[in-house]
Amino acid sequence: FDILSPEFPDWLLEYIETSEMQRIDGTSMSCGTDYSKVFNVRYWYSNLDHSVGVALIIWHFTKDKKQTLAGLFHDIATPTFKHCIDFMNGDSEHQESEERTEQIIRNSKEITSLLKRDGIKVEEVSDYHIYPIADNDTPQLSADRFEYTFSSGLVFHRVWELDSIKEIYNDVVILKNEDGIEELGFNNIDICERYINIISKLWPEWVSDKDRTVMQFLADIVKSMNAKGYLTIDDLYNLSEKQ
Repeated sequence: FDILSPEFPDWLLEYIETSEMQRIDGTSMSCGTDYSKVFNVRYWYSNLDHSVGVALIIWHFTKDKKQTLAGLFHDIATPTFKHCIDFMNGDSEHQESEERTEQIIRNSKEITSLLKRDGIKVEEVSDYHIYPIADNDTPQLSADRFEYTFSSGLVFHRVWELDSIKEIYNDVVILKNEDGIEELGFNNIDICERYINIISKLWPEWVSDKDRTVMQFLADIVKSMNAKGYLTIDDLYNLSEKQ
């Protein structure tokens, strides 16, 4: 976090501490692989950690509250076991099960009260796709993509250390892309190529047979428990993974 934003925005803390955001502290970014001996996940890195990281990247580059909050909230509707539920829903390719974002924000008295105080509308923070700095389709870069490649490369597959992340991140700037839209990019081609070479080792792991097998296994368990009445779909949005 200190690397992503040397200045931590204190105003963000109240939003982080809302019950809806705290729920995703019980969901791992490793999509259930924490619970399999197939992998050696180094330490717990929650969806809340990731969301705060995305918000800090956006704040660091834009100092814009609306974009920063959109980044913070982008996974507020993430279900328990994260993308395993995409597998359960037959969406293993696009992995987009977070359909309840605006609903969760609107139903939260804590969040809506904070937004009203800050003069921000729900629709301005409920879809981070409208902000290219926050999110972009691959192969474009964005705060979301930078955060999960940095954190996954630390936690899941050790492809870099903090000093490497700091050197690479400090070369990132806001540029105008070929369509005249603001996009995160690199100042120096050498740093860019280094980043690409490192993540080229990381990305294949996310689509490996063992990764997909573990996620499908958890997906099948959850689907079976739902069919037998042990779990409801709503439970996936209210309970932590441990629960």
